Amino acid sequence: MDQKIKILIVITIVIFILGFLSIRYIASASAIENVNVTVENTSIEELRLTYCKLKLKVSISNPTTEYISGLSAEFDVFIASTYVGNGSFQTVSIPEQSHKTGDVLLTIYYVNVGNAVINGLQTENFDLTIHGEAKGNVLFNLLTVTKSFTASYSYS
Repeated sequence: MDQKIKILIVITIVIFILGFLSIRYIASASAIENVNVTVENTSIEELRLTYCKLKLKVSISNPTTEYISGLSAEFDVFIASTYVGNGSFQTVSIPEQSHKTGDVLLTIYYVNVGNAVINGLQTENFDLTIHGEAKGNVLFNLLTVTKSFTASYSYS
């Protein structure tokens, strides 16, 4: 076989492989960018004199037609615009056009927060906001893509 034909075949194969990997990366990264994080529910599990335990039901949904693997989320929790703690959503895989929910238990010690937070918890009337970052694996788990998110929930 002629040397030029061999080189042309090799270049064609390399271009095909790079094109395939690029398409896979773009599709997977786009799926992670379209992930929606919401707080579906909040409940006060335990209300004590010096602390309370708050349970958050967090949902991560995948509205795309791509399977997402290795997705995790870490977030900070705010009540009345005051930082009260942090939480995380363990690594999950989410099939296309579906969602996963998980519970996050957060213990809030009153000594660490202001009166507005304590009053909101005791009267069971407060706005909760989470700010965080979701991370997912793409390109056959070789790369990680991140997406920042914010979600709110009014408890009353």
